Amino acid sequence: MTVGVELAILLVALGAGILGSMVGLGGGVFMVPIFSAFLGIPLKTAIAASAVSVVVNSLGGAAVYLRHRMVNLKLGLLLLISTTLGAILGGLLVLSAPVDALRVVFAVTLYAMVAMMLRQRATAEGAELTDDPLGLRASYYDPARGEEVTYVPMRVLPGMGLSTIAGVVSGLLGIGGGAVQVPLMNTIMRVPVKAAAATSVFMVGITVVASALLYYTAGLISPEVAAPAIMGVFLGSQTGSRLARRVRGRVLSRILIVILLYLATTILLQAFGIQVPGAR
Repeated sequence: MTVGVELAILLVALGAGILGSMVGLGGGVFMVPIFSAFLGIPLKTAIAASAVSVVVNSLGGAAVYLRHRMVNLKLGLLLLISTTLGAILGGLLVLSAPVDALRVVFAVTLYAMVAMMLRQRATAEGAELTDDPLGLRASYYDPARGEEVTYVPMRVLPGMGLSTIAGVVSGLLGIGGGAVQVPLMNTIMRVPVKAAAATSVFMVGITVVASALLYYTAGLISPEVAAPAIMGVFLGSQTGSRLARRVRGRVLSRILIVILLYLATTILLQAFGIQVPGAR
């Protein structure tokens, strides 16, 4: 692998880390399709490198979010039960899955995520703040709005069930599960988008560890790809988690939707043998 490709991996991972930590997706949702479609890295190698990088992204970003009390620890730990089980299942599936099938699954996941985000509500206004049987009420200060935001997660049991799907997606695609988890918490559980992103960043590192170990034992982790990806994601996650506090959630969603639509279309076309200009 040339120095130019390694530098490209570093820069892509840096951008993915910034965007990923800002919206709680872990960065893998950007890295995997770009590594595979534009840098010529085998898809399963890209998935494995992404999984390792997501752990680093989570550690870097979560530290900042925890410092500013944006993570709902009780909710995150509760959802981790089902999400981690799903991640183990997804990690086992990826070892034998055909590459083109993984591309289709990845593209469909991104399209589904965009559809969910289009329905997102940026705040939890209208949620019942007095009904909190599980003690999940939380609050954080939002600098962009200049006020304290208080919310109570709703529909927790359905949320745990759907979190299993997020875990399977995490293990299968190496993207940390945030692609499902953030829209899930925001649309189904009525968690404000910034709190959902912060809680997701906290969760994804723990979720993906199990599947990352499976990739390692299968020999899918390439140091030449993983090392610059980890470095870029770590630096990006520090920047992104700080920027996220000062950018409106609606702006983050719009940026994300445009990027994901392009990446989903590129990787889906590749699955059917149709080349996209600039892609490999």
